[in-house]
Amino acid sequence: MPPLPFFGPRGPSGGRTWVLGGGGGRGAAQVGVLLAFFEYGLESPERLIGVSVGALNGTVVGAFPSLAGVEMLRELWLSRQARDVFRTHPLNIVWSRLMGATMAALPATNVTRVIERTLQLCDIADFRDLKVPLEVLATDINAGLPHVFTNGPLLPALQASTTIPGVFPTVTIEGHGYLDGGIVDNMPIGLAVARGSREVLGVGLMAGGEMERQSMGWAELMGRTLQLSLHHRMLSDFERLRDRAKVVLLCPVLGPGEGLDMRRDRVEATIEGVRQATLRLLREQGRGLFARSAIHYITT
Repeated sequence: MPPLPFFGPRGPSGGRTWVLGGGGGRGAAQVGVLLAFFEYGLESPERLIGVSVGALNGTVVGAFPSLAGVEMLRELWLSRQARDVFRTHPLNIVWSRLMGATMAALPATNVTRVIERTLQLCDIADFRDLKVPLEVLATDINAGLPHVFTNGPLLPALQASTTIPGVFPTVTIEGHGYLDGGIVDNMPIGLAVARGSREVLGVGLMAGGEMERQSMGWAELMGRTLQLSLHHRMLSDFERLRDRAKVVLLCPVLGPGEGLDMRRDRVEATIEGVRQATLRLLREQGRGLFARSAIHYITT
């Protein structure tokens, strides 16, 4: 069976773009969505845009745009190296510090090892080695502006995009300091449209269900605030762009603590739960899922 186009015939601009948002350890849910895409038979994208952990996931998809490639990404997420790095995403840091817990900053070599392992598994080193073009968003902390890497070595670009402020030191490239791309745009669907994409499929990671308890301590409140602010920025961008391009966003609904527990069995459960839920959505709606601009929440 040939791949299933998720929108229709390819446009003249080559604008079929997948956008993979940031979210630290919540990126395991993104892997579940990607597995479902390829298992269902969606056609691979013409271009990828990734920020933070979405850039790392996007690198593997760009190198191997297939189910086998995402299965390899899944195994990377289940590794000890990944667990030691992804547990230190911003929500975890906020909660831990506000609760008075001691959380030593990890050496930058930890995240570098994960990136190097990813590139080694894919047998790539440069943007030109990718089968699907990838754009990696980082924050130029000196200029206070987003910066998009599109060529040259992948390692420094991925280091820049995944450098969590306060945890890893600023990455310096050609005299500019860079930090996590999610600081300026955690779900860069606007970049995709600005680049000429008329068909955008995004996977966001900051959707969260209703909290069961009415009262929250300062730690939970700050973590919840961060998650809500990032998600509502995405919603605002969607409303602004929905009539300029066909924008379809899939958002796994994750608990407030999702991505903090990086034990292998927990990560595996997150990936599998989201994979199954995304497949159900695809099978129920088929091409209708991509008929118009829309946001679809995925509940496991």
